[in-house]
Amino acid sequence: MSSHFTARAAALLALTLTLLLAVSEASRMAKLHRIAIHRSPNFERSQKAVAAERDLVQRKYSQNLSQKANGYPVEPLSNFDNYQYYGNISIGTPPQYFMVQFDTGSSNLWIPSVNCTSAGCYDHQTYNQTASSTYQANGTYFSITYGTGSVSGYLAVDSVSVGGLTVANQKFGQVYTEVGTNFVDALFDGILGMGFPALAADGVVPLFQNMISQSLVANSVFSFYLRDNGSTVNYGGELILGGSDPSLYSGGLTYVPVSQPAYWEFITNSIKIGSTIISKGDAAIADTGTSLIIAPQAEFTAIAAIFSADSSGVFYCTSTKSMPDLVITIQGVDFRISASYYVEQSGSACQLLIQSINQEFWILGDVFLGLFYTEFDVGNQRLGFAPVNAADSVKQMGLWKVLALVMAWGLWRLGN
Repeated sequence: MSSHFTARAAALLALTLTLLLAVSEASRMAKLHRIAIHRSPNFERSQKAVAAERDLVQRKYSQNLSQKANGYPVEPLSNFDNYQYYGNISIGTPPQYFMVQFDTGSSNLWIPSVNCTSAGCYDHQTYNQTASSTYQANGTYFSITYGTGSVSGYLAVDSVSVGGLTVANQKFGQVYTEVGTNFVDALFDGILGMGFPALAADGVVPLFQNMISQSLVANSVFSFYLRDNGSTVNYGGELILGGSDPSLYSGGLTYVPVSQPAYWEFITNSIKIGSTIISKGDAAIADTGTSLIIAPQAEFTAIAAIFSADSSGVFYCTSTKSMPDLVITIQGVDFRISASYYVEQSGSACQLLIQSINQEFWILGDVFLGLFYTEFDVGNQRLGFAPVNAADSVKQMGLWKVLALVMAWGLWRLGN
């Protein structure tokens, strides 16, 4: 057998294997359903905004799962200054479109009804049940407490579409009345909860669980990419239904089991500021509906002492460059957050984006999730974390696959 033939055969084999791999990867990626996520264009970090965000999180987590307001979980609404991620869904036939906050810290879907007469409803898209041929009445009353007021209404059943997937017979809340002003300036119309069923009220099956039972997704997994990291992408990221996109993160995912399948809660190995251990074995919750990192009170006090910060996390500073990293260790892997992400500087004043609401667990909002791609594996009840790709990457085919094709073609040419 000649060396020319051997080289040609090897090149042909390399090209064939690379093409098969590329086709397989393209097929897998085609099964992913992507929803563009937007973020507030008006958002500015300030001491006032941080305090408002902290208070919103406190109201959200202020009640035990067994203590819900009128049978419905507490869920705050944010005004336009708060940093929230939201995207598009449709309800009914023909479709009626809404912007909703995708929230892994709750499990119910609700939007305002066309019958709502409150001021906030006028500036948002409202659901008209009489205009949908797939609407089904339910009539169960609900009330959601938030901020200084509440929203209330009735449950309904209709088809709900997200990312090209249509869930039949989804139960959701229609808001008829609002008390308070927070909803007026919210950039989204409602909230789509993506927590576990144990967190849902009135026995409502969450939307993603219905996607699984109706065989709409190839895998019982969804994932969030919450930062464009300086790329040319002009939106806040993506929610991916049915799996994960490895081109959006670096290395492999670090998996950790969910400790209590209600919130997306898991156990950390340790949390440090630099080399100073703040906690060991604390529970943490991955919450896309929260912007800040929330620490238990004792841990927040220890962190504040390192920076000589006051009870609101404010301290004098000249630069964040010399400040230590926040290091969250999960399954033996260190996830580092530089001070430029967990400290907001304005002149000589610095504000910790780590706050406390006097809870016994940590809440990891976008200060963490914006740096680490997060896979929410419903079927295996686990979370996967990996650093987001600094470059926005080639989404449908990794750069290495493109290079492999070029190399294989080069070998083929040499063999000929």
